[in-house]
Amino acid sequence: MTIPDNSDRPGARIPCETRNVFGFSVAVSSVEEMSAALAERALEAEAPFLVAAADAHVVTLGVHDRDYGNVLERMDVICPDGMPVVWRLNRGLSSGEREACRVSGPDLMEALVRSNVQYPGLRHFLLGGDERLLEALSGALKEKYPGFQLAGAYSPPFRPWTEEDLENMREAVASSGANVVWVGLGCPKQERWMAEQRELLPPAVYVGVGAAFAFHAGTVKRAPRWMQKNGLEWLYRIYREPEDCSGGT
Repeated sequence: MTIPDNSDRPGARIPCETRNVFGFSVAVSSVEEMSAALAERALEAEAPFLVAAADAHVVTLGVHDRDYGNVLERMDVICPDGMPVVWRLNRGLSSGEREACRVSGPDLMEALVRSNVQYPGLRHFLLGGDERLLEALSGALKEKYPGFQLAGAYSPPFRPWTEEDLENMREAVASSGANVVWVGLGCPKQERWMAEQRELLPPAVYVGVGAAFAFHAGTVKRAPRWMQKNGLEWLYRIYREPEDCSGGT
């Protein structure tokens, strides 16, 4: 199958096929393939490389909020983070066309952290959450993945950010020497931050992963696999966290 040359479109700045989902180019890949591609990109990073994980909420917000839609269009890769997005990608496939797989933020984070053994040059940075969450997350990742290389972590203030706050965030990343930055600020804040700060960010791969921090830290239980595969993870999260059902991805 020939991969279309759409290198000027979001999602096509690494070697992978993309398909249109309500005006956004979404990657047709797998967790393993995307993880390997991002690892290679991180090791040769010469500029910020932005990755969004888009579920139905993200895509819908991008369609109805033009400003946020413009933010998504500035991403280098948009991964299908929800089964409704995957189903849309696979709608009306011709014989021989590849089926898209879900590439969720939590799964992508786990795969890339696990690949530190294969790519020892990866240095990870955790941006977002409070100090307690970051401590729990870093501890959990180090215990589960002995090859995990943590360059640093930073908890931004829980208030509207000033220019000084933004500078402190950039400096924390830059001084760490990280080449993979996990951005756990929640949707749409994390995508807006990446897009708006792009020209000022140090070279690295930046991945917006929303609730992945809480999942991997063990502070929030993720939906059973069968619910994830059937597009019911949102229902599980409402059941478990009814007061936060409109929160990040």
